[in-house]
Amino acid sequence: MSSMQTASAISATAVAHPWFDFNDAVAACPRLDKEDIRVRLLEQLESALAYLLPRGKRRGAQFVVGNVRGDAGDSLVVDLDGAKRGLWLDFATGESGDALALWATVCGFILPQQFDALLEDIGHWLVVPRVAVPITVPSSVPHDELGPATTKWNYHDANGALLACVYRYDPPGGKQYRPWDVKTRSMRMPEPRPLYNLPAIAASNDVVLVEGEKCADALMHLGITATTAMGGAATAIEKTDWMPLAGKTVVVWPDHDEAGSRYADAVIARLRQIGAKVRRMTVPQDKPKKWDAADAVVEGLDVSALLRSSAPVADDLQPLEAIQIPRWRALDRFTGHPQARRWLVEGVFPQAQAALVAAAGGVGKSFLLLALAREVAAFDGTKDHAPIVFGSALAGHGVAIYITAEDDAIEVHNRLNALGPIPDRLYVLPLPDAGGAQPLFAPDPATRGPATTAAWLEMERQLRAMTGLRLVVLDPLQPLCALDLNVPENAQFVCSRLAALAARTGASVIVSHHFAKREATTPEQAREAIRGTGGLVDGVRSVYALWQPKEEQARTLCKTLGEPFERGRVVLGGVVKANGQADLHVTTFLRDARGLLVDRSQDLRRTAQPDIELLPALKAAIARAAAAGQPYTKTGGNGIYERRHELPEDFQHIGKHRLTEWVSTLLDREELVMAMAEGSKLVKWLDVPDGPVANGAAQFVTGHLGRSSAGRR
Repeated sequence: MSSMQTASAISATAVAHPWFDFNDAVAACPRLDKEDIRVRLLEQLESALAYLLPRGKRRGAQFVVGNVRGDAGDSLVVDLDGAKRGLWLDFATGESGDALALWATVCGFILPQQFDALLEDIGHWLVVPRVAVPITVPSSVPHDELGPATTKWNYHDANGALLACVYRYDPPGGKQYRPWDVKTRSMRMPEPRPLYNLPAIAASNDVVLVEGEKCADALMHLGITATTAMGGAATAIEKTDWMPLAGKTVVVWPDHDEAGSRYADAVIARLRQIGAKVRRMTVPQDKPKKWDAADAVVEGLDVSALLRSSAPVADDLQPLEAIQIPRWRALDRFTGHPQARRWLVEGVFPQAQAALVAAAGGVGKSFLLLALAREVAAFDGTKDHAPIVFGSALAGHGVAIYITAEDDAIEVHNRLNALGPIPDRLYVLPLPDAGGAQPLFAPDPATRGPATTAAWLEMERQLRAMTGLRLVVLDPLQPLCALDLNVPENAQFVCSRLAALAARTGASVIVSHHFAKREATTPEQAREAIRGTGGLVDGVRSVYALWQPKEEQARTLCKTLGEPFERGRVVLGGVVKANGQADLHVTTFLRDARGLLVDRSQDLRRTAQPDIELLPALKAAIARAAAAGQPYTKTGGNGIYERRHELPEDFQHIGKHRLTEWVSTLLDREELVMAMAEGSKLVKWLDVPDGPVANGAAQFVTGHLGRSSAGRR
């Protein structure tokens, strides 16, 4: 609704309150002197402009802003000095006037009908004293299509200051409600949305939460402290400030219908989060649909007895047992053999813990996670038949939930069809086809700190009710999180909620996440490339990363496996962070015709088996070169690969990566050593332990190394 439309809804001018209320009709209000208001407004013009148009700015002797709506720009100009002080012109629309006209235009007052209301509004801002003088309300003040308001409820803060009003209209089509935000002077709900009857809540330890102001008023007339959220059962849980109820005993009294029951479930979960002691009213079954607290009062029921019959809600969201220190004496808890850790995937994803899978966009993590969920749901638990996933053997089996925020049902269907028969324990939820992705984590409207949303609470409720749950995948995290994950507190909060969900359900909770825009070709680089603060990596039990090797390495791997090389086909993966023992080997994946990353590590090891047979020959060649005064280095100008043409023919077509790895293997076995030339500070020359270079008895051949003896260090 525009400001002009808002103004057209006015049914009267001012009210005898310290604030200006657009919808109350009275026959008289304090009369304010126009000239006095104008002079005072010009005296405080800069402050008034900053209040009305906060996006504007001073430019020399003028104030500039985009338009009367307050957008950024410079089309509207207000003079600040001299005889023209307060005069304004919008060059884009041609509108102009003095300071009073600008206030009226910005705030939506209709002139001349609402001139007294305009003065009242400015006077309230200026804190101008008034004297009561009768005025006549013009009968021509128009209503909008809803007609006049039939009821109004005021929302105050704990100190009694007005925050908002809610107006009820009863047009022929049915009742409607309109909120008025006092701070922004617009038809909208405040941010955050306040609770009704806050002054009474502040003074009471026991509160009844009902649906709607009418029900709250009915209970308040009986002396019972009652409140409602703005909007009743249709309110947005995450946009309402519930903190005034923290630590209090709250009886939730829903209307007698399905919507009321759902609302009660959601709001009870939120109240338990903030530490309220919650009870729930059970409506007598003989009552009709939509029966509420106001009906109970009208029927003359013993409301106090009904409230006493409300049932306490078990506070099982907070794992308080885990912090009862007397129960955790080390001598009692940690003697004997430790319990073996349970794994979803051996050495990779622990059971009942939170984990992160990270990769660059388009690598294939989503398809791989869907395949994991399918295997968990299909696996019967027989170790001899355990499939290999993410480079290790699957250990967990049961119900698997895969929730994707990006892929639609068609894409999911295609991928599942490519994977094979669908097990009955698999649940796949493509959010684009289920109402869209909703944030599970968002800033709390009251504290601006991180919080879970109603969507998270509902998801957690459903997951906790499922039996045999072993895996929950959220893919990816970013669309499900309205928090800035570069802020450590936000990342820690998200990880703590994921860990709590895993502990409460016994399932592995895995979220996928993206790399930042940086190159990663090693496990260490992959860990550093994960987007967001390090708190995200530190906050989960395990982090598995997928990255693409450099092209030279990818070509070598394809050649070794006898597969054609294609850009992006080879992907490496491995655990890059683990709390405790983990399988840290790097897995080699090749993308198949379906687009799925397939583990080819076993094939690679079988293909590389002849390497063992070539190692003795390589060692002998290095020993001969050292004895001849022409030793190799591992890399560099005299590197084993750079001088491979001097090696036996079997080595002349081996890639640099494999040759360097073989040398590393021989060094690890101590079948080779590295020595330092006399006068040098670098230990780099390769030889066998009892060779002349290693023992300082060699004369280096001129042309290769210069004349010098070498000594082992």
